[in-house]
Amino acid sequence: MTRAAMRVLKRVLAATVVWTVLGAGAVGAEWRSWCGDEGSGASLGWHFYCDRQEEPELAEPVPPPPSQGPAQSATERIEAMRKALEKARAEAILDPTSENVTAYLRLQQETLQRAAAFSDAFRRTVWATPELDYTLRRPVGALAKQVWSDGRREDRDRALARLGERYGLIYLGHAGCAGCKVFGPLLRAFAKRHNLDVLAVSLTGEALEGWPEAVPDQGRAARLGLGNSPVPALVLFDTQTKRVVPVGFGVMAEDQMAERIFALTALEPGHDY
Repeated sequence: MTRAAMRVLKRVLAATVVWTVLGAGAVGAEWRSWCGDEGSGASLGWHFYCDRQEEPELAEPVPPPPSQGPAQSATERIEAMRKALEKARAEAILDPTSENVTAYLRLQQETLQRAAAFSDAFRRTVWATPELDYTLRRPVGALAKQVWSDGRREDRDRALARLGERYGLIYLGHAGCAGCKVFGPLLRAFAKRHNLDVLAVSLTGEALEGWPEAVPDQGRAARLGLGNSPVPALVLFDTQTKRVVPVGFGVMAEDQMAERIFALTALEPGHDY
């Protein structure tokens, strides 16, 4: 055996010793994990180098869906619809393209449809729920309104017929008042028709149109708290509470006087509304 052969043999024996000391399984496992399956039987040799296979990347976890938050209230939804409609309208005005105008009209149509649905549901509910139907108290139909008006007139006349049991009427005017010249005769006819007693007071001491028996003021208006009131003035005096209840100032028609006196003396506040 030549010297060169002897040197190669020594190197092989040294490598065999290293292999034995470190453990063939550990070393083999290291390069087998790089270069192939351990059970494949492939012998790559001591000095064979191969590229390490990249470790498979773990799939990124799927993020949870974003939280939707609490559901919008009805008020918030209405406000969002209003803002969307206003925005679409503004865009259509500033940039009146076919697309912008169409978008606005579609939103408007949707809003109108919602309003129509509400209006229809509203009237159906009122029809089916008498206690919610205001027209049963104040009718709007021609026939029903006539029936209501007739009944109202009868109630009003009965109240006026009993007015003197508790209330007195006081009329304030003066001879130079243009309105008094018109209102005085109207009040005389009204009082006669309903058999009412009226105390006519002349602020200037002169006779009043339609009321020749008017008495001079002599401080009466001031005592009633009406010293600076405009004329003509018509007030009720409540004999039970000793209070003055103004009926009205200025010229009033008979129906207007009758309705006001009836409301002030026979109806509770809020009855008609």
